[in-house]
Amino acid sequence: MSLMIALMVAVDEAFAAIPFLQFVTFLVVFNYVFFGYRFTLEVILIYVTLDCFISGGMWPLFVSIPTMFLAWATLPTMLLLTKLIKGSFYKKIWLIAIITALHGFVYGQTFAVVTTWIYNGQSWSTFCAGWLSWSMADIPWEVGQCVMGVTSVTILLPILYKALEKPLQRYTASHKTNFKDEELFR
Repeated sequence: MSLMIALMVAVDEAFAAIPFLQFVTFLVVFNYVFFGYRFTLEVILIYVTLDCFISGGMWPLFVSIPTMFLAWATLPTMLLLTKLIKGSFYKKIWLIAIITALHGFVYGQTFAVVTTWIYNGQSWSTFCAGWLSWSMADIPWEVGQCVMGVTSVTILLPILYKALEKPLQRYTASHKTNFKDEELFR
């Protein structure tokens, strides 16, 4: 878990200066596929806390951490839909790509609503106008996150899955457990 959290923070900081290039979405999907839902939520919570205090931003404890956790937690929650598809990992990769694309917009809209509430929450009309302006300004970032997430998941995840499939089978055989393709999506 420590390695995953450190990797997420390091990747986030390393690519912070390059617009639309971020691999945190891929790492969240990777954690979900190989370690399960609960593990992924725990990693996200610690990553978000560290990222909010490193990056600063809104009030970290009361606004940034809950908002960012909610925004990132929607990804593994939506990935629970992969349990509905029977079959191999490779049959599920396209659903994972669609969910990753949708998450790019859900993530951005979560911040648009919270930011609007903070700065334009005086009345319903100012909230709607503020949300519309924040949402429109955020579209390029959302599209960039969508494209980067889908690209990294459809290219890197099958490669890593193929590379880790045999070691996982050996590990489970040595620990007297049955490894099935379906168990990767706990």
